[in-house]
Amino acid sequence: MSEDNTNKDVEKEKTQKIKITRYQWFIFAVALAGWTMASFDLNLYSFNLPFIMKSLNINIVQASILTSAIFAGATAVVWLIGPILDMYGRKTVWQISLLLTALFTGFTILVQNFIQLLIVRVLADGFSYVEFPTGITIANEEFPARHRGSMYGWVQGGFPLGYFVAIGVTAWVFSVIKDPLVAWRYAFLVGIIPIIVVIIMRIWVKEPERSKYTLLARKLMKQGKEKEAEEIIKKYKVDLSQVARFPYRQMFTDPKLKKHTIITTFAEIAHELATPALFFFTSDVLIEYKHFPVGAVFPTLLIATALAYFGYGIMGHVGQRISRKWGSVIIGLLGGSAVVFFALSQGFLQTMIATILYFPLVLSWNGTWWVYIAETYPTRARGTADSWQVGLNDFAWIIGSLIFGPIILSIGFSLTYILLGAIPVYLGAILTIFGKYAPPNAELEDIVY
Repeated sequence: MSEDNTNKDVEKEKTQKIKITRYQWFIFAVALAGWTMASFDLNLYSFNLPFIMKSLNINIVQASILTSAIFAGATAVVWLIGPILDMYGRKTVWQISLLLTALFTGFTILVQNFIQLLIVRVLADGFSYVEFPTGITIANEEFPARHRGSMYGWVQGGFPLGYFVAIGVTAWVFSVIKDPLVAWRYAFLVGIIPIIVVIIMRIWVKEPERSKYTLLARKLMKQGKEKEAEEIIKKYKVDLSQVARFPYRQMFTDPKLKKHTIITTFAEIAHELATPALFFFTSDVLIEYKHFPVGAVFPTLLIATALAYFGYGIMGHVGQRISRKWGSVIIGLLGGSAVVFFALSQGFLQTMIATILYFPLVLSWNGTWWVYIAETYPTRARGTADSWQVGLNDFAWIIGSLIFGPIILSIGFSLTYILLGAIPVYLGAILTIFGKYAPPNAELEDIVY
């Protein structure tokens, strides 16, 4: 009889792991809303930049410096925050980062010159990017193994969703306040409201159980209480020989992690090196090099971005079926091929189709990649690993932005988009082939150990 009860308890525990609880759906909603707001804040700046420049008498050179500084600031902030997630916990950082984003988004309405704008936006966007690795870490530690990839694929879709929210807020404010040199300030003021709503939602977020156990094990090991630490890790596996070490040291010296860290580092840099050419300068190259009608640029990009949102979610489901590693490889190869088509496209219709194709195919890499990173690192270093990758993301954007102009002026459009667009996307996919395999339905502790 006792054996039957034990079997029932085991089956009940398995069912609970498969079923998505109300709290897990809540984390899904909060993570999606948070990442949407981080993207919203960044895109609110990019949409209003022309009017900010005119209002504050900022020239194109200063605007370039400002944009590069934002990415550099975001890189520095997320790299510094990563170890804090693993040494002190996730929840508080998640809440504070969005609170500071709201604060400096609000300060944007008060700036009067370039220096003030530089300081405020570096801080606003720097802390908004903390949302990314923190949300990845918490969501992947809370979601059930059998739904982890599928659910986070849709959370990651918050980036294009934030793009749409930014468009909507800007359009509404500009319809009410007709002077664009004044309206941009009110757009940022209105932009605080949805961020504050998300902050309020997060009052009910709890520190993930995995994180609490790992933090306690780390504390006990630093105190020399190894036997107590061994008791703590019975539920969630923790490598006690590594847990007390600085998280970056774990990533690059732990035999279980260092090869994977090197491979994914170069894969991320390669893939994101293509982002400036493919997404930051899209409007300009369509008009200047493809002779695309100005009136058709915005609708084309809206369609492409909408498809990208669904691409993120679809790739989340694909990764849940075939693994995030192989999902990333396949979508990377498809994305690179779509960029080649864009580079060689001729005429309005072909160029429009190529643009609408490569946007979702290249961006949908994120629907599998970020879950892949989160699940292939142990809880003791997961926050740092996620932050490291996000920082690499911004680091690659800085390099890609700096080299784009000189290269396209030297070798022309088609070769530039093959060299800076297609090849980096292909390379990211090829490097991922050599990364660690993670069974798609495995518990996090069973992947690394």
